[in-house]
Amino acid sequence: MKRRRWLSMLMACLLGLTACGPQDNAAGVGGESKEKPKQLVIWENEDPIELANTKKLAKQYEQKTGIHVKIVTIKMLDQPKKLTLDGPAGKGPDLITFPHDNIGDTVLKGLIRPLQVDESVKDQYSAPAIQAMTYEGKLYGLPKATESVALIYNKKLMPKPPATFEELIRFAKDFTKPEQKKYGLLFEANNFYYDFFLFDNAGGYVFKVKDGMFDTNDIGLNNAGSQKAVRMIGDWYREKLLPQGIKADVVNGLFKEGKVAAVINGPWAVKDYQQAGIDIGVAPLPKLNGKDPRTFIGVKGWYVSSYSKHAAWATDLARFLTSHDALKSRFQDTKQIPPRNDLLADPLIQDDPIVRAFADQASRGMPMPSVPEMAQVWEPMGNAVTFVSQGKQQPGPALNDAVNIIKQKIAAQKQ
Repeated sequence: MKRRRWLSMLMACLLGLTACGPQDNAAGVGGESKEKPKQLVIWENEDPIELANTKKLAKQYEQKTGIHVKIVTIKMLDQPKKLTLDGPAGKGPDLITFPHDNIGDTVLKGLIRPLQVDESVKDQYSAPAIQAMTYEGKLYGLPKATESVALIYNKKLMPKPPATFEELIRFAKDFTKPEQKKYGLLFEANNFYYDFFLFDNAGGYVFKVKDGMFDTNDIGLNNAGSQKAVRMIGDWYREKLLPQGIKADVVNGLFKEGKVAAVINGPWAVKDYQQAGIDIGVAPLPKLNGKDPRTFIGVKGWYVSSYSKHAAWATDLARFLTSHDALKSRFQDTKQIPPRNDLLADPLIQDDPIVRAFADQASRGMPMPSVPEMAQVWEPMGNAVTFVSQGKQQPGPALNDAVNIIKQKIAAQKQ
């Protein structure tokens, strides 16, 4: 009986990296060192502002623990691919960072390991952020920043945001003068990331969620709701509220020229707009059909490498980097929205109308599916909207074709 109890405790410690904690055990799994390391290595994005903040936090962690934190700069989206080579070679980091929609693929490749933390720890972060960090029921990372699109408007042309999306479209119909390149509302409508909220609002979905997991065999992108959404977008093109082939450079260029009243875009665009001299306001997307639109949200997190020999201490560092004080510092330096409940309620956020608006939209958003199959969705869906906008296909056939292509690509992906 005692042996069974001891084995249970051992397994709990081996699996519960954070629960045991470096102060109790300092052990990870898979033969890692139980000793306190002299150094931990993290890969950080090349963005100079983010990098400067991480360096500052790394020094604080070193002062707290005596562990030196070495920071290597690598583009965020390149990190999973690089880890596939550097990890087995023993040159990989202890912590890496990337957007959450890459989690599924990195898990399948065995690059990152699950974390087990108490519910009290998960409760510190927003529910969508924890949902985004979770894959097939297991938590794989701790969130450090949340992003979502919202309504950015030119106060000179639109003194206050409309109360409803229907009102916004009526405004656009009155304001838009295509021959003068003046538009009431612009966004990348051929990019599924930006128009997902229309699908969701009408009853469409990407993959059905069952028991907390995505059923990638159940695709709802050609159901009646999705057809309604594409029909709506097609109408906007036919009414010339949106120019054909619209891309980010057109959206941003015309807005900065003061020819567009409002755009749907993310916080990454704010500084550029302000530097162009546009007096902007930001608001969550107005209600559509009486409901708050749910946009896709992206969450950046810290993940423990499967090749780390100091997994418990790496987890401790991830918790430090996503603590209240650390994410408060990160917000002050980078303006990235912290996914912690205590900071989202802090006057620091609430008194900043631009950040608060993005945070409010993110709080009602839906994390992009983190399953590898999501990578097969973007191009076919963008093409479907393009074909409808050009009058080459009706919504039903266009979406049926898109879903068939998605299924074929997923099947090929699994071979």
